[in-house]
Formats: sequence, C-alpha cells, structure tokens
Amino acid sequence: MFGVMSLVPLTTCGSAEEAAALRSLLEAHGIPCVVQGEHHRALLGMLGPYVEVRLLVPAVHRPSAAKLLTPPLQAADDPEDAPDPSGARRRRILAWAALGLLAGPSLVAVVLNLLRRWT
Repeated sequence: MFGVMSLVPLTTCGSAEEAAALRSLLEAHGIPCVVQGEHHRALLGMLGPYVEVRLLVPAVHRPSAAKLLTPPLQAADDPEDAPDPSGARRRRILAWAALGLLAGPSLVAVVLNLLRRWT
C-alpha cells in the first residue's frame, strides 16, 4: 500500500474511534493513513486507554493532511477551554507507572528465579 514511502506522525487521537473517523476522512480525500496503537489498546484491556493512538501519513501527504484536519481558528473565551498540553505526557507517565506496578512483581520473580538457578 505505501511501498517505500516514509510515514510521519500527523496527530494523536484520544480514542480508537476518533482515529477511525479521522482515517476515514483522510482516505476519503485520497490520503493514505495508518493508525498506530489501536491494536495495543485492545490487547491491554483496562490499561488500553493509556496507549497513545497516532495517525501516520506518508511524508509527501503530510501538509495536505494537516490542512484537512486543522479546524478553523476561534477565539478562546475561557482559558479553561484551552487544551492541556501536558495531558499526553501525564497519560504516558501514568501508563508506565501502571505497567511497573502490574509487571514489577512478575519481573522480580523472574530475576530471582534466574539468580537462584545460577547460584
């Protein structure tokens, strides 16, 4: 489908449904698109929402895709309505912490098992 074209990130989505809608919009305008992370979300169950879902497009289509997804500018009346730029970073930190808490004991058990075999 993409051949040897290099894919570049276009945007991050809040959900797999949002990503699917944006992918449909892009493909309707002839822009190929790949959704990265949608299957990981499904596999991780309740931790799935912490996985970032990104839209990737071929580098040559990025300018037209970005223009297509850019909403018209509107004045923000309330600073509370402005998007939180630290939200994605906070979600990644929470995801790593959750994985550490859930996988930590198993990892320690594996390491202790290996050490016991070597001694």
